[in-house]
Amino acid sequence: MALLVGGKTGVKSAGTDPLPAVAATESLALRVPPGQLDAFFPLFQRGVTVPTLVGCSLKSLLCDQFAIPADYVAGRILTIFCDSQPVDDLDRTIIRDGSKIALSAAMPGLVGASMRRGGPLAGMRRGISHGEDKGEAARESGTVLVKLFNLLLEELGPLILSRGVLLERDELGDLLRRLSSTGEAAPAGAGRVLLTVAFGE
Repeated sequence: MALLVGGKTGVKSAGTDPLPAVAATESLALRVPPGQLDAFFPLFQRGVTVPTLVGCSLKSLLCDQFAIPADYVAGRILTIFCDSQPVDDLDRTIIRDGSKIALSAAMPGLVGASMRRGGPLAGMRRGISHGEDKGEAARESGTVLVKLFNLLLEELGPLILSRGVLLERDELGDLLRRLSSTGEAAPAGAGRVLLTVAFGE
């Protein structure tokens, strides 16, 4: 693991939209060997806070801001939850400040099949599905909580980390201890840290 950059700054988005500035947040950039990607899995399973522009559709968030190819979204991210409700229509689901997004590839069993967006069993959970959002929402800086599961941990984790995630200092400290045999501690200070990660030897 190598420490690349520290300071109070922002990072640029991997997508077409600029990453919103994170005021007065210390930043930390790491270069990590690809074999240590799994050290980040617990963070993604609990959820990581990602600075973004809100007021857009879920499809725009994934494809424009996170730069995930549309065909990957359509064919690989088969189960999506927004604020604990399964999503079928990405274009009509509006992202708001603090929205919680969970992404998964195909899940096994009857429950997995019923949660699959647009699947033949989607009607079984109509009462809990995310409804169509009405009206316009202001497009402004905010954050979303992103969770990844199963195959998407390895496939999308590096992309999200390269964009930047906000971590509490205790979360960062735990992560650095998992990555380093020397028990490296998080930077001293108060407030969250904007962490960006590049994978390579």
